[in-house]
Amino acid sequence: MPKSLSARLLLTSLAWSVFALIAVGLILASAFRETVEKRFDETLNVYLSILIGQLADPATGGLQQAMPSLGDPRFMLPLSGWYWTVSQIETQEIVFASDSLAGDVVSLPEEMRSLAPGAVYQGYIEGPTDESLRAVAQKIAVEDGQWLLAMVSGESSTIAEDTAVFATRLAILLSIFAAILVAITFVQWRISLRPLRSLRQEIDAVQDGAAARVGTDYPREIAPMAEALNALIDNNRATLERARRHVGNLAHALKTPLSVIMNDAASDTTPLARSVLEQTQIMQRQLRYYLERAQMAAKERMIGASTDVESALERLYRAMSRLGERRGIDVSLEISEPLKFAGERQDFEEIVGNLVDNGLKWAKSRVSISVAPAKTTHMGRANMMRVTIDDDGPGLTVEQRRRAMARGQRLDQSKPGSGLGLSIVSELVELYGGTLNLEGAPIGGLRVVITLPRG
Repeated sequence: MPKSLSARLLLTSLAWSVFALIAVGLILASAFRETVEKRFDETLNVYLSILIGQLADPATGGLQQAMPSLGDPRFMLPLSGWYWTVSQIETQEIVFASDSLAGDVVSLPEEMRSLAPGAVYQGYIEGPTDESLRAVAQKIAVEDGQWLLAMVSGESSTIAEDTAVFATRLAILLSIFAAILVAITFVQWRISLRPLRSLRQEIDAVQDGAAARVGTDYPREIAPMAEALNALIDNNRATLERARRHVGNLAHALKTPLSVIMNDAASDTTPLARSVLEQTQIMQRQLRYYLERAQMAAKERMIGASTDVESALERLYRAMSRLGERRGIDVSLEISEPLKFAGERQDFEEIVGNLVDNGLKWAKSRVSISVAPAKTTHMGRANMMRVTIDDDGPGLTVEQRRRAMARGQRLDQSKPGSGLGLSIVSELVELYGGTLNLEGAPIGGLRVVITLPRG
């Protein structure tokens, strides 16, 4: 069964429609055949009545000696398929037979011979040339208590032919009706599922940042879902604002005491003061790291956030270019097409800014930034983009790349920094459902490749 709800509805409707049409066709064909058989039997019964009427001698009341005649030339044409016989029940001896038999015989079934007096047999029998015949028969009494069996039969191919013609015409008409029914079903399916498609478009607009909430003007069955989505969006935003407020309050509450301790320790040259200053600096770095994590967790899967990649990178590029000029490093930016990041602007700038800053620390003369749509999917998501930062520095070995991803790990103490940048970037990218990989750059240094969701 398809996972698509619309496909399920369409296939289910079509399956039941086809089943109903086939059932109707079979029922109508069967009813038509029964009608044709009934009309055929009525004709045979007329001939049977004529035959029985000619068997009795009006003068004596006994068996007529003259050959009966039904007045239909088909009973005189040899092996025409139309036959009549009069035979004795006990001896099965033929008393009279139509000229069409041409001396041949018709095999009569036992149930025909065991008929009750007055009962009429109607059914199919086998003719002298193995053809199928439709026959009627009746048991009659003559003088001296003898019982005779009068039988009239006709070729049943006409029944099959008429039924086949009717079935063909019926199939054509039902096929036309089926095509119309399919068209009506498709239109009904499109109209019925239009509210769901509209809701999906509104959700996409919220995810892209084009709308703050979804509408609620939907049918009674869908309106509660739209209201629940709006409640989820509102709760998500409220949670984000509450987390940001708590993080800001915590940072403000700890910033001043730590600054006072560091200033007091810096003014003293005793071993205790140096130890306090060193540990306070570590506390500041750890505080910054965990505050960053708290902010990222609060913004995870933020609904409705969208960032224009070009405008965000242009500002970052100008800042990094000026920094690179002072160090004699050329910074280049290439964006293949207009893209949007499905997240907040400050997160995108934090991710790329940390990686470019790291590239500037190690590059000899060049750092390049390129952004393009991702060609492959990630975790079932196809709407992704790829950000690549290359530098021409010394690069990293495979083991060094693995160690570089560890939180706070620094491979060279000669460069300034806490070592938390790459770890923060990795966690932030993971929270947005992306990936971060370290590779060798074509220009000789390190290449950092990240995939992020597109808006």
